[in-house]
Amino acid sequence: MTRNRRRKTAIRAHQAETGSRYMVARRQLAEPTSPASAPVAEPPAGVEILPPLAAWNRPHDCRWWAETTAAHGPLMALTISRGDRWWELDDLAREVAGALQDRPTQERGLWINHGRYYVTKREHLSGIAAALDAAGALSRLTFRAVPDAAHCEHANCRRRRGKPPVQRAESAGPAEAPPAVVFGLMPSLAEIMEQHRLLSYFGFGVFPSIGQTYAQYRVELAAERARLAEHEESVQEIAIWLHDNVRPIMKPTIGSYTMKHVVENAIGRHVSNGELIAAALIAGYPYRGDHPNADFGMSARDVDRLRKAARTA
Repeated sequence: MTRNRRRKTAIRAHQAETGSRYMVARRQLAEPTSPASAPVAEPPAGVEILPPLAAWNRPHDCRWWAETTAAHGPLMALTISRGDRWWELDDLAREVAGALQDRPTQERGLWINHGRYYVTKREHLSGIAAALDAAGALSRLTFRAVPDAAHCEHANCRRRRGKPPVQRAESAGPAEAPPAVVFGLMPSLAEIMEQHRLLSYFGFGVFPSIGQTYAQYRVELAAERARLAEHEESVQEIAIWLHDNVRPIMKPTIGSYTMKHVVENAIGRHVSNGELIAAALIAGYPYRGDHPNADFGMSARDVDRLRKAARTA
């Protein structure tokens, strides 16, 4: 029996076993099987793993995440902030993961560039954190979880896994307009800060200092978060102003630092980067990025209109 006929026979057998269609059974057999589950490495004390970036959850990325996880086991993503000794710190992290570039390719550990992050095995989490902590640079290291692509609800991904799409509830009538943002009804600053543990008066995180230890970073972050918490009334005022003057759009294109100057010119007082970010999150604008600025889904036409009004005032 030829290899092609053996493959078709295996597909027919899988189809009979699962009751799925032929094309679905073929895709399921073509996908790599997951290795034996290994315990997921827990972060050491004081190290936080942030959620995946929103851009990583797009449907066309799910197959890559699913296949990479199936081939290598639990994954994580990390980035080291640029600055002094960056190459040295990058080599320290790569060495723990067995991914130094002087090693033969076939013996090199997993280390895949994904935007400004690198994807590697999660089992190396503690070792990488310890290596950078010993070098006095743990505050420059950011960990993120990766999407659980094997259980996403995208219609294309569910179809690829041989599952029907999620049934949408039928609408009883025309969709109602979203409620207006009203002080007292929108999320509080405390709720937003609980969801975003790095959000501070500075923005996301704090301004990095050369030689700063991780303990010093945490102390400074706590102080900047306390400073932001003291400006709740200001943040709520900015959130209401944004809602009344800038329409939301799906694609985040307007930077928080740019937008803070627009708001300053409009309301006539200083606005910190962190206040603007917190207000935009409260008002519900789509966003991406978190170090130290963020981009928000705000209408460029409205922003340009506000800029022109400030120039002619």
